[in-house]
Amino acid sequence: MFMIRQYRLCGLVAAVLLLSACGEQVPADHRDPVTLPIYTEGDADNGAIIYQDACGQCHQLNAGLNKKGPQLMNIYGAPAAALEDYTYSEGLKASGWVWDAQTLDPYIADAQKSMPDSKMLSDPMPDAKERADVIAYLSTLRAAPPPATDDGN
Repeated sequence: MFMIRQYRLCGLVAAVLLLSACGEQVPADHRDPVTLPIYTEGDADNGAIIYQDACGQCHQLNAGLNKKGPQLMNIYGAPAAALEDYTYSEGLKASGWVWDAQTLDPYIADAQKSMPDSKMLSDPMPDAKERADVIAYLSTLRAAPPPATDDGN
C-alpha cells in the first residue's frame, strides 16, 4: 500500500511539473524608463493612498504581474497599450495615446466616457484634486528595466 501511495505522489508531482512547462511562456514585459519630469500638480503621497484604494485591486507595480489591468510601473510618459504581456482593448491600442497628465486625467475621471470600449471598469473619479494626486503618484513610479538573460529576454 505504501508503494502505491508513493507512485501516486510521484505521478502527481510529475504531472504538475509537466503542466507548468506546457505552452509558450510569455516573458514579463516592461516599459522603458520614464523620461518626463515628475508631475507636481498633485500630492504623490496622497496619490499613493488613493491608488491603493481605487487602483491597487486591479493594477500591480511589477513587470509580469498583470491582474485585471496591466502593471503600471513606468506608465507616466509611456505609450498606451504597449505591454506585450497584457491584452488591451482595440480602442486603446488604436488611440495613439501617451500616458501623461492630459490623457490620464480624463481616463481616470471616467474611463468608459473617455474610451468607450475601455476594459477599465473602475468607478469614475470626479474629484480633480484626487486625480491630480494619483497622476503625481504614477509619475513617481520609475524602475530600470530588468537585466537581460542569456537567451536575450
